[in-house]
Amino acid sequence: MNPGVFFTEKYLKLMFKSLRDATPDEVMEELEHCRRENRRPVRVPRYFRGYFTEEKYQASTGFEMQVFKHEEKPRSLSRSKGRPSRRLILYLHGGAFIYPPVFFHWRFLHDLALRTHCDTLMPVYPKSPEYVCEYSVKTVLEYYRSISESKQYDEIHLVGDSAGACLCLVVAQEAHKNGWQKPATTTLLSPCVDLSHTKEKEMRALQDKDSMLQLDRVITLNAIWQADLPAQHPWVSPVFDDFSGVDNLSVYFGSDEILQPDDLFLKEMYEKTGKKGCFHEFKGMFHTFTMFPIPDGFKAVKMIAKSITSK
Repeated sequence: MNPGVFFTEKYLKLMFKSLRDATPDEVMEELEHCRRENRRPVRVPRYFRGYFTEEKYQASTGFEMQVFKHEEKPRSLSRSKGRPSRRLILYLHGGAFIYPPVFFHWRFLHDLALRTHCDTLMPVYPKSPEYVCEYSVKTVLEYYRSISESKQYDEIHLVGDSAGACLCLVVAQEAHKNGWQKPATTTLLSPCVDLSHTKEKEMRALQDKDSMLQLDRVITLNAIWQADLPAQHPWVSPVFDDFSGVDNLSVYFGSDEILQPDDLFLKEMYEKTGKKGCFHEFKGMFHTFTMFPIPDGFKAVKMIAKSITSK
């Protein structure tokens, strides 16, 4: 049995209750806690040690970014023979722009890597409150450009959840604008792509159904991340940017999360360009359900893996 397979939505409601119901003072305490935690090196969870190796990327912004690469087999075992993978999954983890990757991010990436046999990289990008959107996006874009210019991979597949999905969409759009290698696919999981909260009314109508997110808290954290940039700046709210160069877009989200109206808005804006993405709404599912070892989570991962390997 995979670790955590016993998790259910009922358990998750208890697990995330403190995050949903936090007072303003508790949010500030949490921000300071995150500031301290994000200064510490991220460690691979014990269960996945041997599957991931760590690299460092020194960005011109001054940020030294940890990057974790998934190994197809534990290092103690012989690697499979044959030419190296020419496909890369670049995974940008979520966490409200303030949290480092948690166990379920590692579990998801491990599962996806085993299913696709792709090289996989997870950079631990700069987070709020110490760093804000402009700085972090510049760091991530520089890293993506370095991968593109290395010409090491025939295909680059972008995958991200929640806040990380926002960054993925920015990367896909900027890759087109700058003439970098275009992502073969872009997969967004419960994406947060409109920090101007155009659909706030519809989001509030779903608040009682959402087992993980509290809208006012999300708005506060998004404002800290946004900093001095306009709310509809393309790096803050990529839903308003140019989609002409974003092909093979897939979006997975739950019907019971407050970001569902945002994700339907993304569908509307994307299809205005004449493109047809794959938008998968899972009935009764919560925010980032794709990360968790539950039936719909497993189903989504299989679909994501198929979309990557079929290109």
